[in-house]
Amino acid sequence: MHLDLATILTLHPLSLTVGALCFLYLRYWSNRSRGLGKMAVAFLILAVAALAAGAGEQGVVDYSTWAFITSIAAPLAYALLYVGLWNVVTERPAGRVWWIMVIPVIIAIAAVVTHFPMVRTFRASVFLISLCGFSTACALLALRNQRGERLESRYGLAGAFACKALIGIVTFPAIINPEVVRLTPAATFLVLILCQFAIAMLVLILVHERAEQRLIALTETDSLTGIRNRHWLMDRLPRQVAADSGFMVIDIDHFKRINDVHGHPAGDLVLKDVAQTMAATLGEGALLARTGGEEFGLYLPRTSELEAVATGEMLRKAVEGLSLVHEGGTLQVTLCVGVAVASEVMSIKGLVARADEALYIAKRAGRNRVRLHDARATASPEAGMAAATAGWGI
Repeated sequence: MHLDLATILTLHPLSLTVGALCFLYLRYWSNRSRGLGKMAVAFLILAVAALAAGAGEQGVVDYSTWAFITSIAAPLAYALLYVGLWNVVTERPAGRVWWIMVIPVIIAIAAVVTHFPMVRTFRASVFLISLCGFSTACALLALRNQRGERLESRYGLAGAFACKALIGIVTFPAIINPEVVRLTPAATFLVLILCQFAIAMLVLILVHERAEQRLIALTETDSLTGIRNRHWLMDRLPRQVAADSGFMVIDIDHFKRINDVHGHPAGDLVLKDVAQTMAATLGEGALLARTGGEEFGLYLPRTSELEAVATGEMLRKAVEGLSLVHEGGTLQVTLCVGVAVASEVMSIKGLVARADEALYIAKRAGRNRVRLHDARATASPEAGMAAATAGWGI
């Protein structure tokens, strides 16, 4: 089936309108809707321009009218689309990014002063340059990932914008020298229609993907301390650990006394600051979690006894150095750390039980210390395992 330019220019605004409706729907249902409204308006402006161009091709609208509408509307829409995409990708106010709207203002002034829209080559060149420039900027923006989010849809979105930019690059020589480069406008706009659908769909996927990841993070994050919870850690612990796998059970000393003497707000402050201090000390990627009450767990997939003890001492000293101010007073906090390192393949239950046993030895020895479990001093490797791991859910 053959589609002529007039038909394509009629289908083009329909695709843009559908995309705008998708953005508006998502904006209505999303709690984080910043930018989606701007993108919807941008698509609607492009739809009006495409509709005017289609009507002009059919002789319904005066040539000068639709020429000026399309020449001014397209740069305006693409600039607004970039601002909206900035909001969606960064989830921040546009701020200085709004200065990009100066570009369509300059183009509009030039159109009024020079009447360049009346010349087809100039009008098409301005449209293609706007298309190519803003689409390239949008593609790069879609890849922006300063917060380290794992959003696979951003690559597809960048690809859709890059495809639009490629259309501008390929079409431009055909406008300048149509005898050398033959490319029908109908084919160009047909690919643009596909790109519009792809952009709308991928923005929807990106927003939903981000919302889903946040929901998962909420279920895996301890709301008080901001670090991961036991559910998250349990999901990442293997049932069987290899030799040289380590585990630590970390407990805040005399935490009940802190709650009884200073109140629960002081206890919350201690939990939060201790957790954040340990997380900062270990760095990103550490398998650290609050496992309940004042207790924390740390899994070390590859370590030695010396390294594990050194890590425990590092955490102990970091927390010991804290001075927590509460209601004009200073709270001194210390830790007990029980460390166990597997000398052979064993169950994670057994490894946690050994670390828990080492923790109680550290407490009986006077607290504020790190103790390494000595397998040789244990009559049965699995002794006390059920009691030690009852609170861990493993």
